Amino acid sequence: MKFTPIAIISILSTLASGFTLLDLSRRGGVIRPSFGKVVWSDLRPTSPSDIVGVSCNTGAPTAVAILCFIIPACIGTCTISFSDAIVASGSRGMQLFTTGRCPNAWDDWSTRPYRDQHKGTFLVTGTGAGPATVVEDFGLTFPCPTTPTKLGYEVVQVGEKDFVAWDITKGGFIITCG
Repeated sequence: MKFTPIAIISILSTLASGFTLLDLSRRGGVIRPSFGKVVWSDLRPTSPSDIVGVSCNTGAPTAVAILCFIIPACIGTCTISFSDAIVASGSRGMQLFTTGRCPNAWDDWSTRPYRDQHKGTFLVTGTGAGPATVVEDFGLTFPCPTTPTKLGYEVVQVGEKDFVAWDITKGGFIITCG
């Protein structure tokens, strides 16, 4: 069987139309957590909330924040940063860890995803005072995923007297793509 150039182009066009190409054009986007929740060491019940934070006071229960980010396909490097706490007192320090999965609404202290890798330590300068200072960076910048990806994080306090809270819709931890 002999094909003409027009027939070959037609066949290739038909085949190519069946392929889906990734849109890797997203650059410069700010990605906020799709989910946030505070979990307490005394297992008190909590619900997902836009206001999350970390808390520790000697002799009192400890609170950590669990976050889930849904990262669209993008190109370049992604960077995690923190800005604009609504409350900050005590040592004002926080450590960010990856988790084994994205947290969900029914997670509590004993069922939250396991902490995986320490990504960084932040020092919040004050309430609503802009960006936090990065004290330690163990991978806050990483290659952006080329397919949609869910990333889970846990935020814990640094000091024994520490309280930092933020609104995930306006501030706190973000991932910048590109």
